[in-house]
Amino acid sequence: MNFPKRERSYWIFSKELKDSAVIDEQDDKYIITPLGSRIRRIFFAGSVTYKNSDDKMIKVTVSDGLGSFYLTSFKNDYHEDVNQTLDNINTGDVLSAMGKISYFKNNENIFYFSVVPELISIISDNERRFWGYRTLYISRRKLMAIREAFKDDVSTDILISLGYSKDESESAMRAKKYYNSYDFNGYLQMISSINFENNVSQESQNYYDVILDYIKNNDDGSGCRYDDIVVAARNAKIPQEKVDEILNYLGSQGDIYEVSLKRYKALI
Repeated sequence: MNFPKRERSYWIFSKELKDSAVIDEQDDKYIITPLGSRIRRIFFAGSVTYKNSDDKMIKVTVSDGLGSFYLTSFKNDYHEDVNQTLDNINTGDVLSAMGKISYFKNNENIFYFSVVPELISIISDNERRFWGYRTLYISRRKLMAIREAFKDDVSTDILISLGYSKDESESAMRAKKYYNSYDFNGYLQMISSINFENNVSQESQNYYDVILDYIKNNDDGSGCRYDDIVVAARNAKIPQEKVDEILNYLGSQGDIYEVSLKRYKALI
């Protein structure tokens, strides 16, 4: 008997998914990301920063140090094993997940993504670091191929002849077609700044403490606005470019979570 082959899952960071804004013209089940990946299923790892469960579904937010993935699992027999695992996790736990992407586009053409998990595992810090470094390697390879793709008269075949895989080459050409104005250098700098080892300098620790204390003490019930956090950081002489890094780090450590777009709450 021939069983259907499970579709490939892509290792990506949360920001690559968040910045995606293109649906495949041939099949709307697939997303085309800024790095040109044509994806429907993804694999990721990170720290649980939020969990909510009711009679119908379980929602979990997972931070990878750069942003958040949002898991939504419906309570039915099909997801029984996944839901059993999710029921047993807590904020601060480290997990890996594989699942299919679900998306919603509002009237302003802004995409919101969630992942319907198919496999969930509690993992060690070493396994999380492995996911991080491997995903960083995959992303850097794609960015290198994209840089070549933007040169004159470059095709998929030329990229393959330069040593890139068929997937890397095709992804680079899609990135050139759909994300011509995307800040690829900024994305490279951002993913290269992720601290997979959790080594924090004293100066950085002071910054984290200031931001965390502000969020704890200034939450009006709906979370602290991002713009207000930026102002508080500026008053504390924290460089504005550090704010996103600090928020991502605090999220990855399970200290805060993004309760809604650009609003943050502390996990006390």
